[in-house]
Amino acid sequence: MRVLHIEMGRQLYGGARQVAYLLRELPALGVHNVLVCATGSEISKLPLPGVSVITVGYLGDPDIRLVGRLCSLYRYHNIDLVHVHSRRGADWWGPVSARLSRLSALVTRRVDNPESWLGQRKYPLYDAVVSISEGVQQVIAPYCQVGQLTPVIHSAIDPDEFRYTKDQDWLCRTYDIPPGSLVIASFAQLIERKGQATLIRAMRAVIVRYPQAVCLLFGKGKMYHEYQQLITQCGLTQHVKLCGFTREVARILPCVDMVAHPACAEGLGVILLQAAVCERPIVSCRVGGISEIIKHGQTGLLVPPQNPAKLSQAIIRLLDSPALAARLATGAANHVLRNFGVPAMARQYVQLYQRLLVNSNKG
Repeated sequence: MRVLHIEMGRQLYGGARQVAYLLRELPALGVHNVLVCATGSEISKLPLPGVSVITVGYLGDPDIRLVGRLCSLYRYHNIDLVHVHSRRGADWWGPVSARLSRLSALVTRRVDNPESWLGQRKYPLYDAVVSISEGVQQVIAPYCQVGQLTPVIHSAIDPDEFRYTKDQDWLCRTYDIPPGSLVIASFAQLIERKGQATLIRAMRAVIVRYPQAVCLLFGKGKMYHEYQQLITQCGLTQHVKLCGFTREVARILPCVDMVAHPACAEGLGVILLQAAVCERPIVSCRVGGISEIIKHGQTGLLVPPQNPAKLSQAIIRLLDSPALAARLATGAANHVLRNFGVPAMARQYVQLYQRLLVNSNKG
């Protein structure tokens, strides 16, 4: 079985990282893989044994040249199946090129925001549409035809990447926070739907109860300056820090007291998987696929989105009760290790590939 994967994202964020996990596992399951990715992208630089990596210059959504390039690659590599992982126009040009080449195509949908009228029209071009959570599936179900939607295939986590031990001195030195601080960390792009504004406002109540509390916001994005202004307006410059994008999530997580992920919309939340395997207490929101990882009162605490009062109460509750925080953190780790492993994700995809090939041969 020869599968061509399309991932045109430039950064190794959640989706591209999941593609890398999958490509490292598939060869052992008998799948020959070709990866098409953007020139200069981070995934193109990863070691992916047994995978043919092909980089292409790509200008984003309107770059229709990708259709011709893909059709040529299908022929040259004798491809059986096309798996589209990213958006940026690849989710249009991938299935169009597959249809022109008479190949089956599937797409993995990772976000839970509704599609535009035009965006909805791409789904009938696919033979199968995979959702990474029940929350995502609920959003895209109205766009799909009978038989297109597959059972959910959750994103996965490789726990071997998260084996650092706690080094509080390193964290304090690196991010200029006082020794003995209670550290609440958040990792996400600085965009409105990730909810950092809610967390900043929630910190006003948290520091009344815990003056030694510090919130570290990791990520970059268009809301950076607005959030810096909000931090100043709230009088939190000594308690909330914008730390920028980091590649050291695995080293940071064991050093923090809690992870807060106050997203207003979320396909699943890979950072929640990462925090769970590091046994960090988690506070998040009841949106998208988050509740498939965070079971309220069992693997973390959930609050309504865009509600600073409820968020601050949940944070304070965990700080007040280390025993509760430890119980929830252990529960989250056990849940994620049981249900979100890379081998299981890969096996589910292989089963889907096989089914699509059987159906295409019947056709």
